[in-house]
Amino acid sequence: MVAVELSIQGTFSGPLETPTGTIQPTGAKVDGPCADFWYLRDGKIERFDCYMMLDTLRAQMGLS
Repeated sequence: MVAVELSIQGTFSGPLETPTGTIQPTGAKVDGPCADFWYLRDGKIERFDCYMMLDTLRAQMGLS
């Protein structure tokens, strides 16, 4: 297993389509903490899981 701690950074500059409707962009800068887990077997990726702190991203986007 390989574990990676990372951050997804960007600007909320385009509409976000959700099951409950479209959220209009706010222009907010976002810095979303994440953790990736790569499970390998015989040199190949068997499984990949990515966990994002969505509440943190939503708050930074001005959606909370």
